Amino acid sequence: MDIKEKIKERVNDISDPQLLVELLRAVELEHEIDHIDVLTELEKKSIDEGIEEAESHKLHSTTEAKHLVREWLRE
Repeated sequence: MDIKEKIKERVNDISDPQLLVELLRAVELEHEIDHIDVLTELEKKSIDEGIEEAESHKLHSTTEAKHLVREWLRE
């Protein structure tokens, strides 16, 4: 029996809904990580700008960020 079959067998025996939710999150996170290279150049640039701003301590509180998002959505 290969590793995937062993995992499927074990997961089928789990009855704890919270554990199943956590397993699903882990699997989805792994999927997202595997597909991170499909970002557009604009997305990559935006991420780089955000990292630079964070490193320069140009950060906003959660309240400020929510306010900014509301303003952007109105435009």
